[in-house]
Amino acid sequence: VEFYKSLGFEVILETYNEKAKEKAMRLLLQQDRTEKELRDRLYRAGFSETASEAAMQYVSGFGYLDDRRYAENYISFHKGRRSRKEISFKLKNKGVPPEILSMAMEGYEIEDESAAIEHLIQKKIKGQRLSDMEYTQLNKITAYLARKGFSFPVISRVMREMKERESS
Repeated sequence: VEFYKSLGFEVILETYNEKAKEKAMRLLLQQDRTEKELRDRLYRAGFSETASEAAMQYVSGFGYLDDRRYAENYISFHKGRRSRKEISFKLKNKGVPPEILSMAMEGYEIEDESAAIEHLIQKKIKGQRLSDMEYTQLNKITAYLARKGFSFPVISRVMREMKERESS
């Protein structure tokens, strides 16, 4: 960068950085992103590391780039439909740092998991009653939920509660 500045390319470099800032703003207007996601998108758009960093500092200065806010919003949106493990896994893949992830996951309660399990069971059984289903069908639902990251004791408890509500 300093080499190009010494040759008189300051204006070109400044224009290049401005384009990176504009691209970052457009990307964040479309949807909220983590720092890693934004960095990756700017890199894929062909911007250099220095231009990408300048753009990220620019949008961070306005508060548009905040991994903690992103994680909290993501959790609040998905907690009724996904397990704690699945949400945690997806946020790790999106580049949320572990310390921010653990702070954001503090608000995820066991009741949220129970609601998510019940929602997924209702979706799977499509109006049928759990108490009328065969053992093999119940096992398939349990396996499906376990693959989604829910723990077996919570799955069993929710299924038992749903059967009890059906019989009353």
